[in-house]
Amino acid sequence: MAKHDNPGKRRPRESASRESAIVRYSSDAIYTVSKESVIDSWNPAAERIYGYTSEEAVGKPMTLIFPPDRVDEEIALITRLSHGEDIPPYETIRVRKDGTNIEVSLSLSPVKDSSGRIVGSSRIARDISEEKRSRRELEAAHARYKSTLDNMMEGGQILDREFRYVYLNDVAAKHGRMPKDALIGKKMTEVYPGIENTEMFGLLTTCIEKRTSHKMRNRFEYPDGTVAWFDLSIEPVPEGVFVLSIDVTEEKRMVEELHKSHDELERLVKVRTEKLEEANKELESFSYSVSHDLRAPLRHIDGFVDLLRKHTAGTLDEKSTRYLQTISSSARTMGTLIDELLVFSRMGRSEMRSTTVDTAEMAREVIAAFENETAGRTLEWQIDPLPSVRADPAMLRLVFVNLVSNAIKYTGKKERAEIQLGSRLEEDQLIFFVRDNGVGFDMEYADKLFGVFQRLHRQEDFDGVGIGLANVRRIIRRHGGRTWAEAKLNEGATFYFSLPNKITEAHNE
Repeated sequence: MAKHDNPGKRRPRESASRESAIVRYSSDAIYTVSKESVIDSWNPAAERIYGYTSEEAVGKPMTLIFPPDRVDEEIALITRLSHGEDIPPYETIRVRKDGTNIEVSLSLSPVKDSSGRIVGSSRIARDISEEKRSRRELEAAHARYKSTLDNMMEGGQILDREFRYVYLNDVAAKHGRMPKDALIGKKMTEVYPGIENTEMFGLLTTCIEKRTSHKMRNRFEYPDGTVAWFDLSIEPVPEGVFVLSIDVTEEKRMVEELHKSHDELERLVKVRTEKLEEANKELESFSYSVSHDLRAPLRHIDGFVDLLRKHTAGTLDEKSTRYLQTISSSARTMGTLIDELLVFSRMGRSEMRSTTVDTAEMAREVIAAFENETAGRTLEWQIDPLPSVRADPAMLRLVFVNLVSNAIKYTGKKERAEIQLGSRLEEDQLIFFVRDNGVGFDMEYADKLFGVFQRLHRQEDFDGVGIGLANVRRIIRRHGGRTWAEAKLNEGATFYFSLPNKITEAHNE
């Protein structure tokens, strides 16, 4: 029969071998120290952590790896171990061979001989320098972030996964109308009964469970019944959920007031528009009535003058005949004046129909309409390139007709008349002009030109009723432009009007 080794005799040797392997391959420094504080053993991890080889460390005093100001620490450790005192793990400072300090977590246990006497200590050290540095950085960052949260203009609060208040800044406490001490550690549902039934609480729950962000405008009713509004940003954080709150109660109140004011303004505008439409209808009826009632006696005057002229043909002297002609002419002028006044009054009430107008083509058509009136005259036209504009074509045509008609009229006594139509662009305005070399006028009276019935020349020199330029100004004002004139007596005049450059603006957009 083959002999076998006794397994029981092999175990102590195997156990010692395993312990030796643990010490050798441990990532922690493991070393033993005698009762006299001399290093007895030194594993490879101790070589790596402290920088000393086993040959350099074994037999040396433990103060080899102690900072000068911590030598007393070793004496205290030996004393405590000698008295059989248990020393719990603690953190301390040690010195590497290169002179740099490292932070270590240290565990000590006594080493006893066969009789149970303490003859030294076994020590396990772990380098926690990087861990401590990271921890300090984290704490510093936490302090910075906390300082940021504490000093924000917005409310900031953190709730854990059980909806307990973990953190609040002063603004959040103000929003909640409760002191921070009364909230920290308390559940939201305890502090605000019924809040679990709100939309906000539902979003908090979703944020915690699904780690999703949300934004909302929250109506918050306090226990006393008052209401406030907050814009909330709800974000997942490791602790649970972070809520950023901005009080928009005053803003919402102002918006509501603005809406009320807007609604009231719309009501007033509607009422006034109805009154204005009613007044315009009455004015239109009045204008028609006045026109009809005034024209009838004028027709009678003109008719009876004509009858009187025929009845007394050959019997009246030259002066009497001239009187009759003056009466007839005045009646016809009065009729023209009534027509022009009606046109002027309607111009301010007629609806504008804005469209794209080719002003160059319009100018040519207007000039062509005056061919019979200018026949036999020496008249030179200069038509510069004119742009297209957005305007009411009928109204704009009346502007050109009036300005061109005036230029033709007031150059009537010139042997060689010159009339120019042109334009230029100034910022966002198109400037049009009609220039002539006619009789001009004194600029001292320029402000009267565009008024109703305002004329700077005698009727016997140039006919007219003084309505045309007033119509021009009213039309251009309705288009958002302005009118003006420049002249010198007996050296001609230039009449200007401006229009918004809407064609170019629309193209640029």
